[in-house]
Amino acid sequence: MKGTRVALVTGSASGIGRAIALAFQDAGLTVIGVDRVPQTDGALKVTEVVDLADAVACEELMRGVGPVDILVNNASLLIVRPLEEFELDDFQSLFDINMRAPVLLTRAVLPGMAERGWGRVINLSSVGARTGGVSQSAVYNMTKAAIASFSRFVARHYASHGITCNSIAPGAVTTGMTSDLSEAEIDAIIAQVPTGRMARPEEVASAAVFLASDGAGHVNGVTLDVNGGWVMA
Repeated sequence: MKGTRVALVTGSASGIGRAIALAFQDAGLTVIGVDRVPQTDGALKVTEVVDLADAVACEELMRGVGPVDILVNNASLLIVRPLEEFELDDFQSLFDINMRAPVLLTRAVLPGMAERGWGRVINLSSVGARTGGVSQSAVYNMTKAAIASFSRFVARHYASHGITCNSIAPGAVTTGMTSDLSEAEIDAIIAQVPTGRMARPEEVASAAVFLASDGAGHVNGVTLDVNGGWVMA
């Protein structure tokens, strides 16, 4: 990858986002890591503390960071709760972080990408968008289906400007997010995965590195499954 390119990765303090940010940095990109918690270990050279649930904060972030060539909308909120117990505030929180923030950030970077004639937008979807999920996470799964649809919209309408937009749909990954699942839920997941295990964050990061590369210039509007064969196209 070209070292002069700038990648912005949300949710970069832990899990998949951190793995993607570090993989991009190792590939020679300038990386801006964004998270609501401070990243103080120094692994990423540039970090921003932003609450992506705040629409104004999202817009201020994008005005301040300068040109972005690669945007990874990874930050996500998972609420596990039976549908009949779901509160409207829960719905709003999931929408704000999982859908509104990616739309605001994407909208902000597209004009500059189009002007430069090159750009990559990578959105994190989920296997749950296609399977319905094994946990009580109906609204989370809905937002992840929506982000895949949004990716296809951007892919179709901005490809003529040299911009590609794709989604990555991980299955279960060994991150803090899956730590909320019960042992029975994890066993139920692994039983459906031909590889017999959960993914590592670095395996999802490898998919992001590929989609961000020049070699993926004709890969556009796809949802790349990283789930060990749990769902097969």
